[in-house]
Amino acid sequence: MRKKNFIPRNKKIIPYIFVFCMAILSAVVFTKDIDSAKAAGSIYLNNSSLTLEVGHYSTLKVKGTSQKVTWKSANEKCATVSSGGRVTAMGWGTTTVYATVGGKKLSCKVTVVQMSSRDFTLAPGASKTLSLWGANNTVTWSSSNKSVATVSSDGKVTGKAAGTANITAVLNGKSFTRKVTVIDMDINEKSIVLEYDGKFSLTQLGYGRSKKLKVAGTNMKATWKSSNEAVAAVDSSGKVVAKGAGTATITASVDGASVSCKVTVLKISNNELTLKKGQTAKLSVYGASGEITWDSYKKSVATVAADGTVTAKSAGTAKIVANVNGRLVRCIVTVK
Repeated sequence: MRKKNFIPRNKKIIPYIFVFCMAILSAVVFTKDIDSAKAAGSIYLNNSSLTLEVGHYSTLKVKGTSQKVTWKSANEKCATVSSGGRVTAMGWGTTTVYATVGGKKLSCKVTVVQMSSRDFTLAPGASKTLSLWGANNTVTWSSSNKSVATVSSDGKVTGKAAGTANITAVLNGKSFTRKVTVIDMDINEKSIVLEYDGKFSLTQLGYGRSKKLKVAGTNMKATWKSSNEAVAAVDSSGKVVAKGAGTATITASVDGASVSCKVTVLKISNNELTLKKGQTAKLSVYGASGEITWDSYKKSVATVAADGTVTAKSAGTAKIVANVNGRLVRCIVTVK
């Protein structure tokens, strides 16, 4: 009788176990590859676009991975990016910030804007046009208090009445605001007449070589300026000093608000004359823009003609006065 070869049962199933294990391992590897592919596909930035004002910042984050991220800005003059994804606006314009992770390159468009003005001041009726530099889309403008200041669709702000209002520009859903203060300024004198090189005191209102101007309606410090410092100079406190014959405009400004005073400086050609009996001398008033009326306060000593010609009559002193639109300058005449 032929003897049969005996194979243990467990040895028969070993190949099946091996095949089964390999199948499981392949499935695990395949599944891991799928999961990796899915994970790679879900890596993204928390923002695909940013709108920032110069000097401000926002932090970008990569989602879907814990791998190391490398950051880069295409234009660092516009915006920089730190190793942690912090984007800082440097100058108005546009750039792209890139995040590279796991062989994948992500990007975020960055728009940097800058308002053309900081907080500002206007007088009622005055206007100032604001711009949002760097804006590449339509900007929407609005005022928080239209009774104080209005703003047009192109950013022109107009003062209406004393108070404050916030002027807001909206771009890409982001708001940028500036405060406008409207002040109803006034000045204590709208026009003054000063005399240059006068040697005799006058008691009439508005005479003398200097005058202090003051601004009302605001506690803010005014900046003073003369349109012609050869005629009238003004210091930081508003004191006006005559420098020469002519006219000048003194302006007090607080940001965009301003008030002004017209200054006329008169100078008589001679504030003293010494004549002998029968002699004549011609007087003029420099800086006068209107008709001049001449008069002698002691005609027995000296007379004066309509053209300013003085005639000595007898020994003594006489005051010759020139009236320029109600303003007086004078010359003392001594006759020997």
